[in-house]
Amino acid sequence: MASFFVYLEGGEGGSKGGETWFPYVEVKAFGEGKWAGDKVEGGTRFVPRGGNALFWINLHANGTGDGRTVHAGLPLVEGRKTAMNIWPRKFYGRGAR
Repeated sequence: MASFFVYLEGGEGGSKGGETWFPYVEVKAFGEGKWAGDKVEGGTRFVPRGGNALFWINLHANGTGDGRTVHAGLPLVEGRKTAMNIWPRKFYGRGAR
């Protein structure tokens, strides 16, 4: 139902490339050079930096898939990128037992 993607290593020591690209998401909330990188054929790419993370919900409220969450890892040009995925399977909201 959701994805939590954690960059364990990346961006240090001259790493280049390896961004996570969301072609159907336009991020306007973050300033240039902070989280969102330059646009690549539309959408938004996130530069891998060790210690940073991305979180997104993969489903609409009615349980159907949200096509906007399609994403890809762009090629790593130089250096290293290490990351991990955590996929929460259930939402425990207020009143859950």
